[in-house]
Parts: sequence; C-alpha cells; structure tokens
Amino acid sequence: MMRASTLAIFTAGALIACNDSGSSSTDVIQAEIESSAADLDSPEGSSAAIPSSSLPVSSSSGHSSPAYSSYSDPVAESSSSEELLPESSSFAGSSSSAPHVAAEIPLDKDGFATVADVYRSLAPDEKAVFVIRHSEREDAVTIETELTANGVKMAQDLGATLKSDEEFSYITSGFVRTNETANNISKGRGEASLPKLITNYDITGNWFLKISADELAQYATNLGMQGSSVELMAHWAYGDPYPDALYELEPRAQEFMQSVILKNLPKWKRVSIMVSHDIFVMPLAVFGSEGKVALKYYEDYHWINYIAGLAVIIDGQNNLRYVPVKGADSGVIDYLAIYMAEHGYGGYKK
Repeated sequence: MMRASTLAIFTAGALIACNDSGSSSTDVIQAEIESSAADLDSPEGSSAAIPSSSLPVSSSSGHSSPAYSSYSDPVAESSSSEELLPESSSFAGSSSSAPHVAAEIPLDKDGFATVADVYRSLAPDEKAVFVIRHSEREDAVTIETELTANGVKMAQDLGATLKSDEEFSYITSGFVRTNETANNISKGRGEASLPKLITNYDITGNWFLKISADELAQYATNLGMQGSSVELMAHWAYGDPYPDALYELEPRAQEFMQSVILKNLPKWKRVSIMVSHDIFVMPLAVFGSEGKVALKYYEDYHWINYIAGLAVIIDGQNNLRYVPVKGADSGVIDYLAIYMAEHGYGGYKK
C-alpha cells in the first residue's frame, strides 16, 4: 500500500472546490490537478503530475491479459565484451535459434510474473539476474534516503518467497535504499548473515540519460509535459525519440546486457538480485516485454512499482530471455486509482 505522501497531491483549494462547487467529480479532478505523483529515483528527484488534459473519466473495460509468457533474445557468444548484442528477439514458443524453450510463466493483467515463479521456472543450465527497483523509500530522494518500515517488510516478504539453500549474489547501486533492499531480501530468505553487496555504478540511474535528471525534468517542462520526467520517460520508452536527452532504448539496453550482465556473470552466483532505481528499471521492463507491460504513464498513470523490474535469464550458450517481474502484489503503481480511492470517487472503474 502506498503512503499518502507519495500520491498525487492536490491543494486545499482543490478539495474545497470538490466539496462545494457542485461540479461533477471528473470536472473537479481535471481542473484541479496540481503536482507530483512520483519522483524519479536519482539523487536529483524530478516530480511528475497527472496531465489533467488527458485524465480518463471512466471505463467499463479492464486490461486483457497479454498473450505472451516470456521473451528470448538469442545471443551469439562473443569473445569480446565490447561487442553489442544482436538486436534480435523472439517469443518463447515461436521459432527461435535458442536451444532452450522455456515453460510458460503466468503473467498478470499488467504483464508481470512473480519473482518467485520465475525463480522456480529456471532450468538447471540457466542463470538469472533479477533487475528490480528498490523497496518503498522515505520521501526524500538522496543517496542516503532509507526504506520505510513498510519497505523493509516488502523486501523481507519478497525474500521469504525465494527461500532455498542456494546462495544468491546481490548487486546494488550503492545507495542506502538499494543496499537496505538487498539486505532485507537476504534476511527474508533466512540467510545466516548479511550478504557481501557488490556495488555497480552503471545502475545508479543514469544509464539511459544523456543529461542530468534535473535537466531532464526541465526538458519535459519545456515540452509542456505536466508529468515532468516520468511522463517524458514513458513516451520515450514506448517509442518517442528524444535524442538530445535520452539514448535510443533498444541498443542501449542491449549494450547493458553485454557490457554489464554478460561481462560480470562469471563472477556472480547462479541467481543474482540487482537492486536499482525506477529511472533505470522502468525502461528495461518495457524493453524486455517488447512494450507489452502496462507502464504508459501518459495514458494509464502507471509507473514501475517498488521491487518490480525485469528478470534476465541466461542459458549455457549465453542466449538471453526476459520476463518482467514483480516482488509485490502488483508490478505497477497506479496513481490515478490510488487518488480515486483516497478521495472517495467510488464510481471510477479502471
């Protein structure tokens, strides 16, 4: 459950108008949206607002379940870590050069499997790196920002679903909240001692950015995006190019798989938990699902949830496949639904 302080914030005037104006709830909401729904998890957090001009009013239809279960990206084993991965992919079950065809993994309506289901599905010759956002944090967005009490519980609950005798590797961005997430997943698994965390500075949140997070927020504002950086990154991840601010998603993600995942894989255990930030994890989830996860903030006000992200699964021939994963009940934070529930708009249906 998200805390009220992380929801879309409305002014006292907006709430008074809602109570006294006589306008419909939809009219009031569309007119009064003021400020942030989410912050990017970089040292310089940038806020995002729900764009009032495109706020949906109601819908009787829900999301249909996506007709896919996992993703494979055949990769030729390379002797050089500098070579980029081939930009080819195919759905499991279709014709593919990959030698292993994975069993189907159930996905929810937003396109996410549970981390535990993916872990249990691994073949003996496969390794997995679970790239996830950290658990729920306090409101500040600095390197020292800690997890909330609920965030600690979320991480431990995730760890409890992954109990086994197998040792995991834990890779973090070095921020306090990513370290705490990894430590609490380990604790939830019942590991006897805290793990030795591996710090990787490629996952601090700037991998896809050509400019700083603060500059990205201003870039979005200059384009008239009320959702600031969050809205901008959603547009970009689903295909709109912003070459002055952001790298092209697919080749940059492929580069990460080659220069970070495959390069370091021999040093890590069979299963690794990589804890990063939303500004990095959200694009990877879109990339790995070929755009099928429901994270189009500019349409549905969904953003990547805490302890959600992408499982990168690697077989013995370095073939990759991808499965978007969630460590909590949902892989998304639905800011509009939360706002509606918090403010008593019971007639709203998503």
